[in-house]
Amino acid sequence: MLMTVEETLEAVELAFKEGARGYAQMPPKVYLNYHGYKGDLRTMPAYLERLDISAVKVVSVYPENGQKFGLPTVMATILLTDPKNGQLLAIMGGGQ
Repeated sequence: MLMTVEETLEAVELAFKEGARGYAQMPPKVYLNYHGYKGDLRTMPAYLERLDISAVKVVSVYPENGQKFGLPTVMATILLTDPKNGQLLAIMGGGQ
């Protein structure tokens, strides 16, 4: 199911409001540094308690990707899960 830009912005705004009201769990990012490759991987889990939805954003950052491989510097994927049973609901791109 594709969302319109307006629907997406409304969902993001609602998520930020829930966080500001204290109804979100968002632990600090976890970093894996790939020193030999000059890049890193970051994971960012979140749970919106009143909306009963959970997700993990996985982001890789490689500053030299453009010149070396013709790839973006930042790439991201979001995994949306059902907190009731852990079922994967969606895999979404999280980049630009």
